[in-house]
Amino acid sequence: MNPSLHLEISGREPVIYEVGNTTGIGRASSNQICIKEDAAASRQHALIRRQGEQEYYLIDMGSANGTLLNSKLIIGPTLLRNNDLIQAGETIFRFELPGPSPEEVAKLSQTMCEKTQMAVHLKTMVILVCDIRNFTRIGELLTPDMLARFLGSWFRQTQEIIAAQGGVVDKYIGDAVMAYWPVSSQVPTEAAENAVNAALRIQALAQTTTLPEGTDFPFAVGVGINQGLVSSSNVGQSQRDMTIMGDAVTLAFRLESACKVKAMPIVVGTDIHRVLGDKFKFIALGQVKLKGKTTSPEAFGLRVENEAGHKAG
Repeated sequence: MNPSLHLEISGREPVIYEVGNTTGIGRASSNQICIKEDAAASRQHALIRRQGEQEYYLIDMGSANGTLLNSKLIIGPTLLRNNDLIQAGETIFRFELPGPSPEEVAKLSQTMCEKTQMAVHLKTMVILVCDIRNFTRIGELLTPDMLARFLGSWFRQTQEIIAAQGGVVDKYIGDAVMAYWPVSSQVPTEAAENAVNAALRIQALAQTTTLPEGTDFPFAVGVGINQGLVSSSNVGQSQRDMTIMGDAVTLAFRLESACKVKAMPIVVGTDIHRVLGDKFKFIALGQVKLKGKTTSPEAFGLRVENEAGHKAG
C-alpha cells in the first residue's frame, strides 16, 4: 500500500489523499493536494518527495508561513515517519506509512541478485549537482523561519529551472540538489546541453539572489556536471520516478566540490567537454584530485557572465 495523508476534521469523515512519488501541497490547483480554501497556505507550499524504497521527505517550497512537522518548523528536506503531523498554513495532515503487505514481504525475501535483475537497469545519464556555498554560515546568520523560507524558495526556483530544461530532480540532500537527464541515442548531445544551460541559469539566479534584509553575506553556489553509466532503479511507473546511483553520480558530486578549489562556478567532466566543446567556452583545469578516487580525471570549468556583463569565476 502507498502512504497517505489524512485530513481529519471534527464532525466529518476524514479525507484521505494518496501520496505518490512527488506530491505537492498548496493553494494552486496544480498541486496534487490542493487546499485552496486555506488562506494561510501558499500557492506552492510544500512537497513530499519519495527517495529510495520507502523513504519520503517533506520539503518546504519557500512558503510564507513555513511548514511544520509535529509542531516544529522544518529546515531543509526532512524524513517523514508514520503518524507524523504535517501543517501547511492552517491545514494539518497526518502522514500514514503502512507496513509491507504479505505479498510485499514475499517479494522482499527474494535474493538480491533476483531483485537486481528485475529492478535495476544501466543507463547513460547526465548528472547535475548544485550545492550552496557557506551554508553553515548562512544558517548562523538567519533565524530558523527565515532560513526555512529562503531554502524552500531556492529549491522551488532551481527545480523550475531544471524542469524547464527537461531534467528531473532526483533528490535533495541538505542544501544540495541532484538532477539527471537521460541521454538519447537519437540526439546524444541534447542531455548535456540542457544540463549545462540549466547550470548557467542556476548561476544567473544565484547572482541575483540575496539573503533576507539585514544580512550582509554573499550568496553563491557551485555546480558539477558529469555524464556516465548509472544504475537506475524504478520506484514508480515512469521515467520521472527513477532514482540513480553509481560511480558517475559520485563523480558529479566530486566535480561540484572542485568548483571551490578551482574558483569556478561550474565544473564538468571529460564526457561533457567532449560533446559540447564546440558549443561552450570551457577552460581546461587539468587533472583534478577528487576525494575517494584513485585516478585524477580531467576537468573543465565554465565561467558565467555577471549582471555587468563581465565573466565571473
